[in-house]
Amino acid sequence: GGAAPAQPPAAEARSEPTGLVLRAEGIGGPAPVVFLKPHCLFERVGDLPEGHERSIENVAHKLTTPSTWGLLYESITEELGFRAKSAAHALMSAHARAVDGLLREDISLTQERVCLPIWRSSRVLVTSLSRLRPSEISQTERAARRALLRQAALEWCELEDLTEFLDSHLGSLELAIDNFRGEQEICTNAHTPHIRDIGRLMFRNFCLLDSRMFKPLCLAAYGLVHEVCAAGSAELRGEDRGDLCDLLEGVHSMLMACDVADDDLSMGKNTKDAFVEHLVQPLSAAVESLSDWDLDIGRGPCRRDVKLGRPRRARR
Repeated sequence: GGAAPAQPPAAEARSEPTGLVLRAEGIGGPAPVVFLKPHCLFERVGDLPEGHERSIENVAHKLTTPSTWGLLYESITEELGFRAKSAAHALMSAHARAVDGLLREDISLTQERVCLPIWRSSRVLVTSLSRLRPSEISQTERAARRALLRQAALEWCELEDLTEFLDSHLGSLELAIDNFRGEQEICTNAHTPHIRDIGRLMFRNFCLLDSRMFKPLCLAAYGLVHEVCAAGSAELRGEDRGDLCDLLEGVHSMLMACDVADDDLSMGKNTKDAFVEHLVQPLSAAVESLSDWDLDIGRGPCRRDVKLGRPRRARR
């Protein structure tokens, strides 16, 4: 008998791309699958050559006719919503231990908000009832929760960069929004946000108020307030009060920027009231209760970037 016939080489196994499944509201059928990439053309939006920028403006001008600008507006809203959901996914993946730990805690947000050491009526007695005081939490857990807050603020900075870039190249769309808002004001008080506020609204709705992120972010922020107020005491020996205050300022800047009006004409639910009650008001009260030398308020985005450990972006 002859030699056995050679077997054909086995087909090389193809690695399937890993996708992030996102829930699309108001769309029937299966959920879209988004594949995350570090970048498509350039690492940062500010690195696009001048020729690309002219092309963007020409395309935007053609898409902002009276009959088509609404489609461009909805497309940008959907894209920014996907990016906000991606940011929430990144936070949960990178800080799973901190998020899961806070979700398992049977802690009332309302009770912890009242127990913050910033209200005049709760300095001693009520504050002692809090389960977020530094003495109740290990140093490792506190560091993990601060890392969660720091990355949340950095994710917001990245989205702010993108919306700033879009805003600078979509002047024709901004004009169409202004015209539409002028028409709506005649007969209704409905609010339609501009591009930068769309990004902030999407980040609030789909990242900060994500059902799995909202409680952990609130509790981590409340815990940070306790740490700032206790810095220098026996509970927090060795903790740098300046670093804690810097993080508090960065988180507060993010919350204030995202405190924009709801889009009254969209299909999404209104989220401003819950956001203000649980995050904006407590963190604003904490900032106001600290002295001027603790926090440098109002020094702009560059100051914010440095404090969060984020390199400054060159502006042209």
